Amino acid sequence: MINLQRPSTACQLHRPSLTDTGNQAVHAEKYYVMKSYTYDELQPCQQRHQQTGAPLPPRPATAYAGQQSELQPAKQQQQTVKALPTRPATAYAGQRDARLGRSLLSNDNWRQATMVDIRLNAKAIEQSDRNILYGKGIDPVPHTRELLSELSNAEALFYARQCRLVVSKLRLCWNDVNEEIKSLAKVKEYTDAAIDHMRKDLVINKDSHTMRKKPKRESEPDGVDDILSAEKYHLLKIKRVLEINCRNVINQMQKLDEIRHRVAKINKERSTVTELICQCLTSASRTFEAVRTEKLSNMYHRRSPSAQTYRSRRQKANLLNSAESNLLDENGFPLVGHLQPFTPDVIQIFDEAAKSIDESGEIKKQTMNQIKDAFNDAKAYSLTVNQSIAQKLADIITLAQHLTVSLGDNMLAQNRAQRWHDITMSAQRTNAGPQSSSNLKTCERFDRPIIQTFQRHPGNQLSEVQMAMKTTTDLQQSANETEKQLKTLKVVGQRLQANLTDKETALEVDCQLLRQRRGRSNHKWAATKYIHA
Repeated sequence: MINLQRPSTACQLHRPSLTDTGNQAVHAEKYYVMKSYTYDELQPCQQRHQQTGAPLPPRPATAYAGQQSELQPAKQQQQTVKALPTRPATAYAGQRDARLGRSLLSNDNWRQATMVDIRLNAKAIEQSDRNILYGKGIDPVPHTRELLSELSNAEALFYARQCRLVVSKLRLCWNDVNEEIKSLAKVKEYTDAAIDHMRKDLVINKDSHTMRKKPKRESEPDGVDDILSAEKYHLLKIKRVLEINCRNVINQMQKLDEIRHRVAKINKERSTVTELICQCLTSASRTFEAVRTEKLSNMYHRRSPSAQTYRSRRQKANLLNSAESNLLDENGFPLVGHLQPFTPDVIQIFDEAAKSIDESGEIKKQTMNQIKDAFNDAKAYSLTVNQSIAQKLADIITLAQHLTVSLGDNMLAQNRAQRWHDITMSAQRTNAGPQSSSNLKTCERFDRPIIQTFQRHPGNQLSEVQMAMKTTTDLQQSANETEKQLKTLKVVGQRLQANLTDKETALEVDCQLLRQRRGRSNHKWAATKYIHA
């Protein structure tokens, strides 16, 4: 069995197969146009190869030969062509040679030239017949155009199915990115609400400072003012942290929106070849995931072949022969190429989307934790301020009660002093006697008869007059001292009354402040003006 080569024709050209891949097309052997002017060397070449037994050089493959080799089984491709017999000489040719050789009247040169033309004609006829015979065996079939059309349609459909899978993955990616943007929008709303609560707490803090306008005696800074200042400092700090988180959320949303636009653009570009096929994207995605799972299981040897049933083996074979399986390599990773359905842009946008979604998850987690901490801290600061105000109210009430008791004691002391002053003045007036001597009774006079009778003997002198005058003076001094003490008690009483009035005013202010803070702690009110800090 030897391989015969068809003689070269006037013009011969080899074109690559339509189904050759890009790498095969790049590394394929270059074929050139060949032109032959004579067939004189064909017969010696064939005789030399028949004597040595070496095969003739193969004929370059044609377009149909490449397609036919793909359609035929492997065994049929390995079959060789048997040597075809040469065309036998006819009886007419022998008679013609004998007749020409017996000619005695013709010129040898003239006859030789004619014989050369006849031999060339016979060789050309034989070569033509052999060419026809070889053509019947290896030339393309008449329905090559239809066959090539079917192969092209199959290849186009195959590529469209692969692109449909990419489109389904891109749509799933777009949905994931869109849902992540919605989730970030919710987080942004929560952050805005938390910032609004912090602003309202700052408004409450400022109103608390403004409302604590007390009398001068109570206007000195106290612990409540310090706690209110500390609350303002912490609320401003929390507000800045929440604003930074809100800015980060907005930047992440803008980044995801840009990725979403890029995914939509790539999806539109990839879906341009899927208009004429079924748009059942769910089935394509499921098949792709099944093929990927199968290849991954084969790579890690997770499934024992002996445990598989005949049906599972058939399903496995169908999966591995599907259009989706050609998108994955043997390890279950997608094949990436500029001319593949999975282009580098598709893989890059998938990676960026996955990375951005992971970053969004971290940002959401961090933001929600900080919002929770902000609410807890703001609530703790508000409770601390309220407790300090309540403690201040308790102190004011205690002092006011002591002032009330002291003021009562002061009033009692004033009454006692006033009564003592009245008694002293009555005694003083009694001891002083009447203002006119004509109003004196006989018994009240210092020269009454009994005294005159007593003073008739020398040395009988009495100090009644001096003692009476001293008593009157002492009583007057006591009354004056009592009056001074009474004035002092009145002044102290007035101070106590003023202090008690201021305490009542401060108590009313702090009570109103505490009531207002507790009423506005639910943040269910509209702020007319925010604090800019």
